[in-house]
Amino acid sequence: MKRKSYFVIAILMLVLQACNMPSAQLETEELLSASAEQPSPQPPAETPTSIHQTFPVSAPEAKPYPDVTSIDTASEKRAPYGDSYDINRLERPFLQDMTYLPDIDIASFSISEDTDWYYISIGMVGKAPNNSISINFGVEIDKNLDSFGDYLILAQPPYSQEWTAGNVQIYQDTNRDTAGASPSKSDAPFSGNGYDTLISSVSQNVGEDPDVVWVRINAGEYATVQFAIKKSWVGSTFMYSVMADGGLKNISKLDYVDAFTQQEAGSPVRSNSYYPLQALFAVDNTCFQAFGFTPSGFEPKICPEIVQPVIAEGPIPNTPGVDACTAIGSPNPGNCPWGWSDWPYCVCTPG
Repeated sequence: MKRKSYFVIAILMLVLQACNMPSAQLETEELLSASAEQPSPQPPAETPTSIHQTFPVSAPEAKPYPDVTSIDTASEKRAPYGDSYDINRLERPFLQDMTYLPDIDIASFSISEDTDWYYISIGMVGKAPNNSISINFGVEIDKNLDSFGDYLILAQPPYSQEWTAGNVQIYQDTNRDTAGASPSKSDAPFSGNGYDTLISSVSQNVGEDPDVVWVRINAGEYATVQFAIKKSWVGSTFMYSVMADGGLKNISKLDYVDAFTQQEAGSPVRSNSYYPLQALFAVDNTCFQAFGFTPSGFEPKICPEIVQPVIAEGPIPNTPGVDACTAIGSPNPGNCPWGWSDWPYCVCTPG
C-alpha cells in the first residue's frame, strides 16, 4: 500500500509541474522582453577625473582690461557705443526687443600665468553664468598674429565653481576664414565655415591630452568665468579675445560680422539707422590682446594701449562745474583716448 501511495503522489507532482511550466516560461520571456526594451545607459557628460594627470590651481591676479558695458543705458534699451560692426567689435547684450542681459555683458578680461597654465578671466556685469538663456563663453586664440582666429576654446553650461574639463572644447579653423576675407573689416555676405574642426573634447574622447583646457565660474571679482589653458599647448606668443554668446551660438559663422550685413544684423545704438537688433543679438566680444610680444598697434582687432590714467582734478573741458571720472556714473569727459568705460577704467587727461 505504501508503495502505491508513493507512486500516486509522484504522478500528482509531475502533473502539477507540467501544468505550471507554460506559465513560468511565459513569465521569463516577458521579463527578458521587458529588459530588452530598456534604453542603454548613456555615458556621463564628464569623463571620470581619474583620467586627468595635471590640474590647474588658483590663478594669480591680473589687472583687467576693460570692455564697454551697457548697464547704464540699459533702461533706455540701447548700448552707449562700443558696437563697431565693421571691425568686429560687438556690444550686444540685448535680446531683439532690446531687453538687457547683464549676464552676457562683458566688463573686463585679463590673463595671468603660473608655471604650467595661462588663466584667462572674464568679468561680467551679471554674475549668473548658468542663466537660463544658456550662455556659451569662448576664448579665441591667434597663434600666428594675423588677426584670423586659429583656435576657439568654447565652454558650455552648466558651469561649476570647481575646475571642470568635460564642458569645454577646442575647435580649429583649418582654412583661415574666421575673419572672412579680411580681418580689418566686415566682408558680409561671406560664406565661410568658421571654426570647422573639433580637436579636443574630454566628453567626446577627442584629442590626446584631456588636461589641456579647463573652466570654472565665480573665481573672483574679475573672474566671473575663468579658463585654464596648458602653456605647453598654446605657446608663449599669441593674441586672444573673449566672447559671451547667448544668441546664435554658431561657431561655423564666426566672425558673425562676415556672415551678416549690418542691415541684417541690426544695431544696439539708437542713433544707428539699423537700430534695433535683428539677426545678431545676445552677444558680446572684445578686442584682441597681445601676449608675449609688443604689438605695433596696427594689427587688425588689436586692443588700444591704455596709458597710465591721469584723473582730472578740475572740471571736464567745456563743462563747467562737472568733475571728470570721480565715481561710477561720471559723465564722458570726451578726452579718453581709447573710449569711455566709466570709473575706474576710464583714461582721462586734464583739460
